[in-house]
Amino acid sequence: MSLITDDPDDSPRHCATKRHHHHGAGCGRFSGTGRRRLLIAASSAATSIIALAIILWLTLRPSAPRFSLLAATAAVAGPNSTGIARLDTAFVAHNPNARATALYDRLQLRASYAGGQLAASAEPFEQTQGDVVLTALMSSSSSVAPAAAVDVGETAAGGRPTLLLRLRVEGHLRWKVASWVSGRRALAAECVAVVVLEQSQSRAVVVQGSQCATTLQ
Repeated sequence: MSLITDDPDDSPRHCATKRHHHHGAGCGRFSGTGRRRLLIAASSAATSIIALAIILWLTLRPSAPRFSLLAATAAVAGPNSTGIARLDTAFVAHNPNARATALYDRLQLRASYAGGQLAASAEPFEQTQGDVVLTALMSSSSSVAPAAAVDVGETAAGGRPTLLLRLRVEGHLRWKVASWVSGRRALAAECVAVVVLEQSQSRAVVVQGSQCATTLQ
């Protein structure tokens, strides 16, 4: 079949001549140079898409926040009791991400020791990069017998009894990058601290705070 064209340069005879001398440049759909340019353009586009995907993956996959116990003061249940009725706590939440805002909600703070538990809820809040202090006043959820609250063999200087206090921050965490917001993830931060009971003053002071172990699920 002959190639019919109005251009005399693209006539069948001319194409045959050009195929012989120039390997068909200008006759047919694409020349070799055109194919190479198309391949280079496609490769560049694929490379750009892959690079953009890597950047988005690194940006939208922030590092987990870190929690630590800043301070805590406890109120003893009674003059002859070693149980804690209230615990005033302050935690530091640290967001290490420069481009991701942490969104916290459904926060619950709990403290437990031998024979007793305390709990409180906290308001939702947003956190950009840096530190935020989270405070809560936890109240006792059960009555504690005087002897049950003291860990056997644990005393501070002067014979004052001590408690090993375990604190836990629970809630949900989302990340916000520009207008994009991630799905919720379960957040848990666990801390351990030592409490020295001041029975004469009906209060107790946390003498040893700790860095909390934070997990996301």
